[in-house]
Amino acid sequence: MAMTTTADSRSRGRSLRRDALGVGASTAIGIASTAPAYSLAVSVGLLAGYVGAAAPLVLAASAIPVVLVALCFRELNRAEPDCGTTFPWTEKAFGLSVGRMVGWTTVMACVLVMSNLAQVAAIYTYTLFDLDSAAESKLAQAGLGTVFILGMAVLAYRGIRIAAWTQVLLLTVEVIGLLWFALRAFQEAGTVSIPAFSATGEGAWAAGVLVAVFLYWGWDSSFSVNEESRNPRRTPAIAALIANAFLIVLYLVVAWAAVAYAGTDVLDDIADDDFFAILSAELLGTAGGKVLVGAVLVSALASTQTTILPTARTMLSMARRDAFPGQFARISARFQTPSVSTWAFAGASVLVYLALVLTSEAVLADSVAAVSVLVSLYYLATALAVPVYFSGEIRGRVLQRAVVPLLAAGSFVVVLVLAVSDVGTGPLVVVGVTMVVGAVIMFSMKPPGEGER
Repeated sequence: MAMTTTADSRSRGRSLRRDALGVGASTAIGIASTAPAYSLAVSVGLLAGYVGAAAPLVLAASAIPVVLVALCFRELNRAEPDCGTTFPWTEKAFGLSVGRMVGWTTVMACVLVMSNLAQVAAIYTYTLFDLDSAAESKLAQAGLGTVFILGMAVLAYRGIRIAAWTQVLLLTVEVIGLLWFALRAFQEAGTVSIPAFSATGEGAWAAGVLVAVFLYWGWDSSFSVNEESRNPRRTPAIAALIANAFLIVLYLVVAWAAVAYAGTDVLDDIADDDFFAILSAELLGTAGGKVLVGAVLVSALASTQTTILPTARTMLSMARRDAFPGQFARISARFQTPSVSTWAFAGASVLVYLALVLTSEAVLADSVAAVSVLVSLYYLATALAVPVYFSGEIRGRVLQRAVVPLLAAGSFVVVLVLAVSDVGTGPLVVVGVTMVVGAVIMFSMKPPGEGER
């Protein structure tokens, strides 16, 4: 039988901090993980290019499959509140191999988005202090972005309560900035008329929905901290649904204001950048522009931290179930947070970030599309897992365990099939490479029990 060191046994036997988060803190983590200001900054231009003036309506429609998936998460979490969320649920439904690939997809989506977050945080920091030459320098972006990733990893490692209160503070700043922008945009536009489908951009509706999925992604972090929540079977679901409701209203208002003020042509022209950086000064003045720049900056920083939190916990869960090397199951005795997983993810994020920022001219656009496809894939897998997970136990909860999951799965199948022709080759290559590398790594690992005779 394989031997385990005493240190490893004690480390793997520790648990995350129990009863640390209530509904409010869990909701803040779910909202902050989506990085509302940052997500809008890098996505609204892309969305306007795809669907034109219908961007707000597409955001509203895209919320439907997202909420359906959130209900799938709720049903699975009620049965098994595991911090790995989609990994253990799909593993139980479809077996270890599928579970491993779903876990890998989740981790890689987070690794890719970290590059986006770090670059935006670096650029906005330099912009905030009028360091324009540094903001345009790839080396300067690489250096400061790396510092931010490691700094947020420190906060994530030092405890869930510190992380939660950090999120509440940063989220307040960014929401105030976004609402100020929306109010001024409506005032300058002089209209709040209902958006129409008159200007449809490229008409790439599926790609537009993928962008919208990216905007909403992050609410599931409320489920990733389930083991640290009060009432783990109930609190995460309440927090995630509140987070989604808040995001739907906020996104509709800001996107509507942006289209009304700038028009779809202007937003499409700046789709490869972020529209807040370009429009904020002329709309809000120098001081107001600085506030909005600061809002996007703290949004990116907040999401950097809340991307580390769930991903480290996914890796921890995978290690606990022998789908990842055992070292990743280690938990800090002092802070009761994942230790190896947190720093391994931070290190991988730094490496990928440096590679992308120093070699790619379209980090934002390509990574948004690639991440959206990966997220849609693991949402699809989670929805499909529900009726299989509860096979034989569906009677009495047919709506929650059959109807809702199948509607959610069908929505994402349609979007993914149609989006293949819309998103371009770059993001699809990234997705393909990610999945192939994942398959090689996951299936090169020994199945649990092998060699333990």
